[in-house]
Formats: sequence, structure tokens, C-alpha cells
Amino acid sequence: MDKFVESSWFVRIVALFLAVLLYISVNFDDFKLIQKADNSSQENSEVITDIPVQAYYDTENLFVSGMPDKVKVEVKGPKSIVESTKRLRDFELFVDLTNVSIGEHRVPIQHKQFSDKLEVIVHPETVNVMIEEKVSDYFVVSPEFNDNMLAEGYQEEAVSVDPKRVKVTGSKAALNRIVYVKATLDVKEKVDKETTGTAKVQVLDREFNKLDVKVEPETVQVSISVKNPSKKIALKVFPKGTPPKGVTVMSVKPEIDEITIYGKESVLKQMEQLVVPVEVHDIKKDTTLTVPIEVGEGLNFVSPQMVKVKVTVEGSPESEPEKESGE
Repeated sequence: MDKFVESSWFVRIVALFLAVLLYISVNFDDFKLIQKADNSSQENSEVITDIPVQAYYDTENLFVSGMPDKVKVEVKGPKSIVESTKRLRDFELFVDLTNVSIGEHRVPIQHKQFSDKLEVIVHPETVNVMIEEKVSDYFVVSPEFNDNMLAEGYQEEAVSVDPKRVKVTGSKAALNRIVYVKATLDVKEKVDKETTGTAKVQVLDREFNKLDVKVEPETVQVSISVKNPSKKIALKVFPKGTPPKGVTVMSVKPEIDEITIYGKESVLKQMEQLVVPVEVHDIKKDTTLTVPIEVGEGLNFVSPQMVKVKVTVEGSPESEPEKESGE
């Protein structure tokens, strides 16, 4: 064994083994890079959504309808290029109508600025468009508001819009179909004060179908003012409950004869008086009570909210007979 260790062959084998280890350690990073390159070259497919489509045409004299707002595109190719394309979105989808005549046409959606290593499929691949002579006119905007969003007892006083007119551009046929140009104020909380918000202008035909036209400006400011109608009515009170035995309630009289109620006009018109009960089951002598005035349905406020009521009685509570001892 000692002779083998000391032999030249043993030295050569050890030297070869060490050389192999050194080679592997030096070139390990290169192996990883090669593996990474192999992975990046793997084929991959991704669908990119919500891609706008640009239309090229004579915008001064022509109007194009039927263009989709957004489409999706499928890209296939090396994984690294696919992922970069999806992340950067540095490409363009477009429809070239520069040499297309007036009328209805089916045209392809084209693309540019994609890597030539990618296969690109647009969904849909073609669109139907209508090219017509461009016309413009001004229309008055009708502001609207949902009455269900009014706070209890409040009602709409006035609704205004700024600007009052908008410019509508489209085909002559589309403008001839316009019946409604309106802007609806959308609120998230009940309205009990003057409120202003931004509303999108809608252009509709007789059947309330949205027309394919351009509106300038696209949004307007809608303001709503509300009112809280009020009315003075008579206040009446009556005793409720039974006083202690021996006590008789002679009268209950509030310190005021009128109160002011606030609420919907339709409710106020039907009310001439408000009758309030006064609890007397514990009254043993002449007393002045503070009685709350409760708001009924269709009302949202009453003034005053508390009323003093004088209760006049006769007699005194009868004493309970004493119990004999042993009972």
C-alpha cells in the first residue's frame, strides 16, 4: 500500500482529480448562466387585456363609429420577451382608415412595436366601422337627481348644471337621432344640504339607447339645492295612564299652544295639530313635567323638541291599610 501511495500513478490520479474539481468550481457560474439562458428561451403564451385601439383617419372631416374601446392581444414566444412585453406595454394597436371611403367597412386591427420573435394575435382581429361625414351641434344638458337620495323630510328645490350646453360631434344620422342629453348626479350619502358633483353627459335616442358620438366637455357640474319645509300647527296634550288611587287629574296644559314641524310638504299639508300623551300614573300632586315631542313618519324635525306641561290634580293618594302583625 505504501509503495502505491508513493508511486507516480497515485500522484497523477490525485492531480487529475484536483484538476477536475478546480475546473468545476471555476465554471459553475457559467453553467448557471447557460441554464438560465435555456429557461429564458422556453416558449410561453400570455393574454394582455384592456389594450386601446388607435384609429387613423381624417379627423377634421370624417367621423368613425363602431371602434371598440379596448381589446386584448395574445403573445407567444420566449418567456423573457413575453413577460417584458406584458409589463412594459410599449406597443400599439391601430386601425388604418386613411384611404378608406365613406360607408361601412370591415377592417383589420394592426399592430406595431412588437418583438419580431413574438407571435401576435389580436382579439378580435377585425372590426366593423362606419365612416361618415362629420357634423357638430350644441345641445342643452338636462340635469337629473334621484329623489330617493334625499334625507328624510327634505325635498328638491332646484337642480342646475354648468355648463348648460355641450358640443356634440358625430355623424349627421346620429345627431338627428338625439332626443335626450342629460347628466345625472350620483351621490353616496343622503342629501340634506346644497350639493355639487361631477356627472358624465349621456346622449341618448328615443329608446334611451346610447349614441356613438363625441361630447365636449364629457362631464359637467351638477348642483342640487334642497329645502326643509316647515309649518306651525297646534299642540294638544292628553293624560295617559291612571294616577294613584285617591288622585284625580283635573287638567294637563302645555306652556305653548303651537309648535313648528319640518318635513315633506305632502305630509305637512295633512297635519293641523300634534297630539302628545302625558304620563300621569305617578302624579300625586300638581306637577310641571318636561315632555319630549317625538317626530312622526315624514317629518325630520320639530321645534321645540321638549315642552313643559302643567298637570293639575285633586285629592291625595289613599294610604294603604297597615298590615296586622302576624299576617
